[in-house]
Amino acid sequence: MSTCQPFSIMRLTHEAIRSGLNQLEDLNERLSSMTIAEYQSVFGDVKRAIVLHADQEDNVFYPPLEEKRPEITHNFTEEHEAEHKAFDHLTALMDQLSDESTDLTQVRTAMSDWIAQHRAHLVHEEDILMKVLPKAFTYVESVAVVRSILAYDLDEYEQFQLAWVFARLKEPQRKVYLGMLKGCSPEGKFADFAARVRPMLSAGELEAYEQEALLA
Repeated sequence: MSTCQPFSIMRLTHEAIRSGLNQLEDLNERLSSMTIAEYQSVFGDVKRAIVLHADQEDNVFYPPLEEKRPEITHNFTEEHEAEHKAFDHLTALMDQLSDESTDLTQVRTAMSDWIAQHRAHLVHEEDILMKVLPKAFTYVESVAVVRSILAYDLDEYEQFQLAWVFARLKEPQRKVYLGMLKGCSPEGKFADFAARVRPMLSAGELEAYEQEALLA
């Protein structure tokens, strides 16, 4: 049986976001009137995943971390605020696009700049915050914080973010993520979470995880 690694949720969500950014960057580089609908859809999903992740951090993750390490999250909150403004700008540009659009330079440049900025934000968090977590929280405290993260806007997590993140993880990462869910899910929710990701597992994953009782 896998051991819960509570704050793996943060790192693995970052990895899923990176995968989404890579897909968006690829579409951005070859954007044409023929790919605008897919471009808008992928951007919408990446934005949706990032917005919930940032809200989880601002409202549930950062406050207890601030109690342990005062002022450590201030810069990251400012980065989130700047990102909200960037999203407003990008969304406005997206709303103007249609399959008849011919000049795509502005949206492509804005998207490229934002992707680079968000990648830098992910690295910034990992270089600073993730190195502090094992020293700042006990294991029991870590589990409590992650349960609160999962419970924050639970419907959005269960209906969208869980599957979106899980689909973008590699097989070893999926096992770690499931271990986190098994040990840290809000009371009574693990069975629902497992049912949502089960159809996404390969036959080999399903057999291995059932042998380890990871889905039970």
